[in-house]
Amino acid sequence: MRHSTQDLMVGLCSIGALVGLSVLLLRFGELSPLLESDYAVTLRANAAMGLRGGSQVLLEGVPVGEVKQISLDLQGSKPVVIVLSLRDPVPASVRPTISSGLLGGGAKIDLRIPEGAPTTPIDPTRPPTIEVRFTTMVDQLESIIAKVSEGDGTIGRLLNDPHLYEDMREAAERLTITLRDLQAMVRKVKEEGLELKF
Repeated sequence: MRHSTQDLMVGLCSIGALVGLSVLLLRFGELSPLLESDYAVTLRANAAMGLRGGSQVLLEGVPVGEVKQISLDLQGSKPVVIVLSLRDPVPASVRPTISSGLLGGGAKIDLRIPEGAPTTPIDPTRPPTIEVRFTTMVDQLESIIAKVSEGDGTIGRLLNDPHLYEDMREAAERLTITLRDLQAMVRKVKEEGLELKF
C-alpha cells in the first residue's frame, strides 16, 4: 500500500473517530451546555448568604441555570448584585429565596412561583432586574428578640410578667417540699419493714 493511500485511510479513520466521539458526547449531554443559549437575569439583594459563582438556580426544584457572577454595588439600597445565567424560560413573577445544603453542599437560589401568579415568561432580550430581600440569621434573631421584648410567647411573658415568674417560683418550692415529704414517707415505711408494691 502506498503512503498516500495509507495517509488517507488514517485521516478517514481519525475523522470517523472524532465524529463518533462527538455523537457520544452529544448523546450523553456533555456538549449540550455549549449548544444552549443562556440569558442573564440580574438580582439586587441585601446579602449573598453563601452563594458563589456556579451555584445552582432552581425553578420549583428543577435546575434552570446557575449563578454567573456576584459583585457589590454600594450605590443602591440593595448592594449585592447577583447575575443569573438561565437556560430555560422563567416566569417574570418568580420570588427568589436562598437555601443551603445540610452537609455543606453550598447555597443555591430557589425560584418560586407564587400561587395564582401569572406565568408569563421573562423576555430574554430584555430581562428585568429583580430586587429581593433575603432573610438573614441576624434578621431572624432581631425578630425573636423584638417578640420577647414585647412579651410574645412563653419566654416573653415569663420575662415581662413578674407575677407569672413568682407563681412559677412558688410552684417549684411546693414541688420540692412535696418530694421531700414523699421521700421521708418512703424511708419511714421501709424502717417499719413494710414492702411497697406498685
